[in-house]
Amino acid sequence: MTISGSQAPGVAETGDEPTEDDRTLGLAVRRARQARGLSLQRVAEAANVSVGLLSQIERGISSPSIRVLRAVCNVLEISVHALFGDAEAALEQESRRIVRINQRRRADFGDKGMVKEFLTARDEGALQVMEIALETDGGSGEDPYNHEGEECGVVLEGRLELYVDGAVYRLAEGDSFYFESTLPHKFRNIANGPTRILWITTPPVW
Repeated sequence: MTISGSQAPGVAETGDEPTEDDRTLGLAVRRARQARGLSLQRVAEAANVSVGLLSQIERGISSPSIRVLRAVCNVLEISVHALFGDAEAALEQESRRIVRINQRRRADFGDKGMVKEFLTARDEGALQVMEIALETDGGSGEDPYNHEGEECGVVLEGRLELYVDGAVYRLAEGDSFYFESTLPHKFRNIANGPTRILWITTPPVW
């Protein structure tokens, strides 16, 4: 049953859906609680809020009022300011580990009928994961190229022609591949519609 026109106690009356900030703050609350070895129930009882509300705050699906946030911080023996500092640190850590779909870097090779979306954070780690979308006849170009590293991937949709060191392979949806990047290689879409590939390279080249 949905009740409109009312607000749950302890939830900020913003009228908006929970935001990324709510989720990050909730993560900081959970980390602070777990670091102190406290259960949800114990913190909720001491802060005089429901277990359900505290759980929603930690999961980032409810935005706490200032009163509730202060009460929770008092139980956790941490200042609101320090909690927001933890939230910022958590957000920074997440930015190195997680790429949200609306935060992907994108490279559009218009003349080649190819778009690359990067699924790993910039300059993080020894590999790079991309989703490559090819228009019909789109691809890397006429001339093979090579560089240091290794590459592998899987065709998510469509059909791909892959040239590696003189050999030509035709891959269908679900087929995967691996080759050393030092070998001359190129690729193109041979489907009548779009082709998408999950492509992994190491080290990163973009």
